[in-house]
Amino acid sequence: MGKFMTMPKLDMSMEEGIIVDWLVKKGDKIQRGDIVVEIETGKLSLEVDNPAADGTVLELYAAAGDTVKVNEPIMYIGEPGEVPPTVGKKSPVDEAKQERVEAVEEASASYDLAVIGGGPGGYVCAIRAARLGARVVLFEKDSLGGVCLNRGCIPTKALVRNAEAWQEVLNAGPMGISLSDPSFDWEKILERKDRVVNTLVSGVEGLLKKNNVEIVRAEASAGADGIITAAGKTWKAENIVLATGTKPLEIPFDNDGSVRIYNSAELLAEKKLPESIVIVGGGVIGVEMASIYSSFGVKVTIVEMLDSIIAAADAEVSELLRAELVKSGVDIRTSTGFRAVKDGRAVLADGSEIAAGAVLIAVGRQPVLDGLSPEAVVKLDSKGFIETDDTLGTSAENIYAIGDITGICQLAHVASKQGLQVAEHLFNGKTEKINYNAVPSCIFTKPEIAWVGMTEAEAEEKGLPVKVGKFPFKAIGKALAGGEAGGFVKVIVDERWDEILGVHIIGAHASDLIAEAGAAVHLESTSEELAAAVHAHPTLSEALMEACEAVRGKAIHF
Repeated sequence: MGKFMTMPKLDMSMEEGIIVDWLVKKGDKIQRGDIVVEIETGKLSLEVDNPAADGTVLELYAAAGDTVKVNEPIMYIGEPGEVPPTVGKKSPVDEAKQERVEAVEEASASYDLAVIGGGPGGYVCAIRAARLGARVVLFEKDSLGGVCLNRGCIPTKALVRNAEAWQEVLNAGPMGISLSDPSFDWEKILERKDRVVNTLVSGVEGLLKKNNVEIVRAEASAGADGIITAAGKTWKAENIVLATGTKPLEIPFDNDGSVRIYNSAELLAEKKLPESIVIVGGGVIGVEMASIYSSFGVKVTIVEMLDSIIAAADAEVSELLRAELVKSGVDIRTSTGFRAVKDGRAVLADGSEIAAGAVLIAVGRQPVLDGLSPEAVVKLDSKGFIETDDTLGTSAENIYAIGDITGICQLAHVASKQGLQVAEHLFNGKTEKINYNAVPSCIFTKPEIAWVGMTEAEAEEKGLPVKVGKFPFKAIGKALAGGEAGGFVKVIVDERWDEILGVHIIGAHASDLIAEAGAAVHLESTSEELAAAVHAHPTLSEALMEACEAVRGKAIHF
C-alpha cells in the first residue's frame, strides 16, 4: 500500500503553496528524505524533501504553477504496478495540462502586452504591467532570467564568492588562523553555482505565475499590427516589448584547433580548470574572469587592444586594478591584439606568443535579433541595436525595446529600470525618464571597483572646472580591522557649485558603497551635503564621507 505526500505547512501562517517545479517525475524511484519538489509560500521558495516513504512515484497530483492547500495530496508513492488513487474526477495534472492548452489556443484573443525575452528587463516589465492591471504574455525560448541570471551576473558572482573564500583560507595566517593542507573541489564549486542559479530561476518563474503572467516557452517573432508568432501559433497584443538581449561578439582569427576556445557562457560550464588561460579582452567580463581564475591558481594572461584595461573607468582606478591583478599573478598585455592559435599557443599582433591551455574571447556583445526579424518593423542603428525614443518606443507604433538590445547601457539593473519605465508609461500614464548619468557600474574583481557619473577626464573634456577629493581605505578603521585596507574613494565635483559629478571607488565592497553615491548624483547633491550626513562608525562608508570632506580640504583622518 502506497502513501500520499501532501502539501507541507512550511511556516505558521501558510494556508496554501505554489508548486514552482517538480524535481522528480512519474516512474522515478525515490527514498524518504530525497528532495522532490520546490514550493513557494508567498514569503519564500524552498526545496522540499519526501517525508512519506521509499518507493516509486506513481502520480503527481499538481503541476508546476498550481496552487494547493496545505495537507492536500500532491504526490503518491507506491510499488510498480499499483494503481494510484484518483483525487477528483480527473488527475489534476491532466486538468492543468488541458487548461494550459486551452489558454494557449485562446491567447490570440486580446493581450494588453506581449514581452519577448524573460531576462531582467523582460520579466520585470511583465510583472509591473500585470500588477497595473494588464493582461500579459511573456515569451522565452531559454531559461527565465536571461543571460544575467543564467550565464552572467549571478553565476560569476557565485564564483567570485568562492574565490574570495578560497583566498581567505590561503591567507588566514595573519588573522592568527592556521590551516593544514587546504584544498578545493572545482566540481562542487560549480554545483553550488548551479544551485544558486536554479533557485533564482525558479523564483522568477514563481513571481511571474503569482502575478498571472502567461509564459510561453518558445522563440517568438514580432511582426506588424501586434502579431506575434511562436511554436506555430499566433498571438495578438496591443503593445509589444522586445527584450531579447545580447550574445557574445565573435572575432576572426586563425585557429589550428590545438587550444579550446570559449565564450563566457561556455567557460562558466567547463568542468575542469585549465592550467593556463589567455583572456582576449580587458573589459568587465575579461577582468572578472581573470580575477576568479587566478584566485584558483590558473595562470592568466589578459590581452587588450587599448592601452588600459577597463577603459571606461577612472584612470587612477584602472591603473590600481591593473597593479593588483599583476600582483596576484595575472599577466596583462595592452596595446596589442589577438591574431591566432597555433601549436598550443596564442599568437598576438605584436608577434609574441603565449602558451595557452584555453582561450576566452571576451571582446564585447552583439544584439540578439534571431527569430525576431525586427529589421522589418523597427529601425536599427549602425551597430545593429534597436533605436528608441525617450519612452523606449521604437520606430514601429506600439513596439518598445528595453535592455541590452537598445545599446544604451548594457547593465542588468538598467534593463530592469527600463522595463519598469515602459510598464508605467503604458499602463499608468507616467513618462518619467531614466537618469543614465546616475547609473552605477560595478566590477567584481579583487579588489572590487565601482563608479557613477563622470570620470575626471570626462568632466575636463566637457570644459567643467572640477575639484577632487580622495580618501584611502587604509585610514578607515573598519577596513584595517577587516584586513581590506587597499584602495580609495574619489569624488569629483563641479568647482562652481560643489555638485557631485562622479564618484569612483576601488576597494572592498565598492559595489555596495556606490549606492549612496548613485543617489547623491541622481539628486544633484553637493559634496558638502553628503559629508554633512552622519555616517556610522566603524563602517567603510566613512571613506565616502571623508572623500567629500577632502574636496574642501577638511578630511580628518588623512
